Amino acid sequence: MLGYTARRLLQFIPILIGLVTVLFALLNILPGDPARMMAGPFANPDVVETIREEMGFNRPLWVQYLDNLWNLARGEFGRSYQSRRPILKDLLEVFPKTVQLAVAAELTSAFIGIWLGVIAATRRNGWADRLIMTIAALNLSFPLFWLALMLQIVFAVFLRLLPPSGYGSGFDQFVILPAFTLALPSLGLLARITRAALIEVIEEDYIRTARAKGLRNALVMRRHILPNALIPIVTTVGTDFVRLLGGIPIIEVIFAWPGIGKYAYDALVFRDLPALQASVIVLAVAVSLVNLAVDLLYAFINPRIRYV
Repeated sequence: MLGYTARRLLQFIPILIGLVTVLFALLNILPGDPARMMAGPFANPDVVETIREEMGFNRPLWVQYLDNLWNLARGEFGRSYQSRRPILKDLLEVFPKTVQLAVAAELTSAFIGIWLGVIAATRRNGWADRLIMTIAALNLSFPLFWLALMLQIVFAVFLRLLPPSGYGSGFDQFVILPAFTLALPSLGLLARITRAALIEVIEEDYIRTARAKGLRNALVMRRHILPNALIPIVTTVGTDFVRLLGGIPIIEVIFAWPGIGKYAYDALVFRDLPALQASVIVLAVAVSLVNLAVDLLYAFINPRIRYV
């Protein structure tokens, strides 16, 4: 397993180089002068030119690209064009807040989604099964930005139960609306996957044998059905957590959640290349590590799976 893990980690390197190359090219195609943005719209042209020389914007693009790669290889993310602070310091502040939101959303979707999937599987073709599958399909069809705005209008404006946006301590009333917005599509998908996985296991001969021995349904579900249906459920939870990390920026912007998604969005608006690049790299590494962790978890769930 150590060899497999090492190979997977080495595969991250060309992926990151390709990501940095594409991002560098795209940001240099965009209109706008970063030196002018740093100096301000009313700055003297001499000041703008001085900033351009200090930051190296007047050098050839290929030189800027190679310097960029060398700095990243040394772990130097540089300074933000907006705040003039070290980007690493900014990332250490904003990334944990994104993880807080993603964890809250994933725990919500996993708890509700798996519970609904179990109910649907044990009452297959009944009214509860049809109702749960209909709700799950509807949840998957809602656009996130529309769902976020509707939840803000209902719970923050009309009912005045929750704050419309902002950040408190991470796991308080401020996290409820953004976490539930992210969790709704996820719990619909997880309910469908859980139902399908449980139905497949329920039809196995050893389940019928366990029930023929007189074991209670709850005991059969806990000891025989759920453990053997965990792999597709764990896969869904892992890939969904990856989706949350990668697709969270729009929710952070709408709810003014000061995470890495909003940080990357602000960097894109102000053409802050180092900050945007660092944000994308951190998200890419986080996504890759979560995928690797899910793959390694398979071996603990099912001892028959081995990596060489």
